[in-house]
Amino acid sequence: MPEIITGLKLSEGIGFGSIFISSEADIEISEREIDTAQIDNEVSAYKDSIQKAHIQLRQLRENVGEHLDEDSAAIFDAHIMMLDDPGFNEQIINHINNLNNAEKAIQLAGDVYIKKFESLDSEYMKARALDVKDICMRLTANIQGVQLTDLTRVDEPVVVVAEELTPSASAQLDSKYVKGIITAKGGITSHSAIIARSLNIPAISGLDDILSKVTHGDDIIIDGFTGDIVLAPTEIEMAAYSEKKKAQEEREIKLKEFIGKETKTLDGINISLYANIKGPEDVNDVKSNDAEGIGLYRTEFLYMNRMNLPSEEEQFKAYKAVLSSQDDKPVIIRTLDIGGDKELSYLNLPKESNPFLGERSIRFLLKNEEIFKTQLRALVRASGHGNLKVMFPMVTTIDEFNRAKALLVEEKEKYEAEIGKKLNDIATGVMVETPSAAMISDQLAKHVDFFSIGSNDLIQYTMAADRLNDQVSDLYQPYHPSVLGLIKKVIESGRNNNKWVGICGEMACDYKSIALLAGFGIDELSVTPKNILAIREYISKIKKTDMEQLSEQVLSCDSAEDVLYLIDEHLNLT
Repeated sequence: MPEIITGLKLSEGIGFGSIFISSEADIEISEREIDTAQIDNEVSAYKDSIQKAHIQLRQLRENVGEHLDEDSAAIFDAHIMMLDDPGFNEQIINHINNLNNAEKAIQLAGDVYIKKFESLDSEYMKARALDVKDICMRLTANIQGVQLTDLTRVDEPVVVVAEELTPSASAQLDSKYVKGIITAKGGITSHSAIIARSLNIPAISGLDDILSKVTHGDDIIIDGFTGDIVLAPTEIEMAAYSEKKKAQEEREIKLKEFIGKETKTLDGINISLYANIKGPEDVNDVKSNDAEGIGLYRTEFLYMNRMNLPSEEEQFKAYKAVLSSQDDKPVIIRTLDIGGDKELSYLNLPKESNPFLGERSIRFLLKNEEIFKTQLRALVRASGHGNLKVMFPMVTTIDEFNRAKALLVEEKEKYEAEIGKKLNDIATGVMVETPSAAMISDQLAKHVDFFSIGSNDLIQYTMAADRLNDQVSDLYQPYHPSVLGLIKKVIESGRNNNKWVGICGEMACDYKSIALLAGFGIDELSVTPKNILAIREYISKIKKTDMEQLSEQVLSCDSAEDVLYLIDEHLNLT
């Protein structure tokens, strides 16, 4: 009898194959102490392992860069940076000087970083602990002459099952043979998930006991759309999932017909459809999905997954690369947005009892002007390479916006004096994420060039419900009339002051909320690149005039449930 178990969806798609159980290399670390006469030899062995690791990681980066996207290849840039990190190297040398053998010294130093990452609230930062483990395993394997996990020997259709896949192991995946990935550990931001999405390999995680349920060589089906895994499937299940896979492939072909078309409603109203990105590694996805611009460049990813702040030059190159790729299409770059669920371990910021209401985003930047000015200067330098618009996150007062803009103007004037010429004006806007900003949006609109509504945070702050807390998840209600009322107010404030208004977050991707947003008069939606063509197709089937009637009605509802019922009834979904 087939058994269906469900896990966390990491990468969409449907795959069939035999189970391939992947285990970590057999590395044992000796507890033996060395004597002082052996210190130089152990230090030398450690330094040799670093040199070998440099060569190996550069080769991995090159291989991944050739076959996958820059996002996947950049994983190994971070590994190389850690190898070169003075603090990491100093700790290991100190442990050797304290008479630990080189392998033990690597383990002791690595454990400090691993524990630090695992203690953070951010799932993204927790996932970086595996990077440290991977680096330490590589260094130790080089000293011991041990071969790390080798997936290159796979030569038939398989679904890889593992406790967790290190970045090094993930880089060996070949979509010709690897038809799915199932892991006990690892989240949506894990490197195995990033690489799986790049390769269009379905992936599922969060199955703690998966290794006890499977046998190497048995047949298996993986459905990355639902998170389902079918163990010991019969011919009936195989046929059903084959049909589902074929239907999905046909759907993707149909959506490509919308490449090159305008995004407009059935009654001819244009809505700009932009993409959300993490950095230059995403620009290929932006182009292949025909985005009309970039609505949200999350610059915090430049600061994460590393041991120190990015330099002005590093930031300049990243911003320039994105701007240059867009052929003068709008590129909205959000300044550093940390705090809440996004932490930078190397800053050693004090723990806050409620970080979502603490010193995050623009509050942090205005109190740490040198960090802010470095980013603003990099943005100013890059502005000549495309259509740059700068957005400040989590603004709650007009004063915050004015102070942030003044610093941008100051850095622009300094740079203009250095190069001896004037640059074009840089449009500045705010991400409306708080009820405060929404309530004063009419006054704010007189100062800004545009608004972008950050729906995820606006919902949680309006409903006083942490979106990451399962205990109050029922109160995180995108369709609550209070949330919808604030969104409408911001859109009207923009229209009344001739300022365009966009939205990003989950509401920009949800068909039901898109219908309401069209009725409210939204100018722009910013979504993940892979959703662009499907949303363009959906918008082509609705009339703005019909949605205007719906959007007026929902504001009179008493609850989110009433709103959803009204939407379903209006869109004939009941």
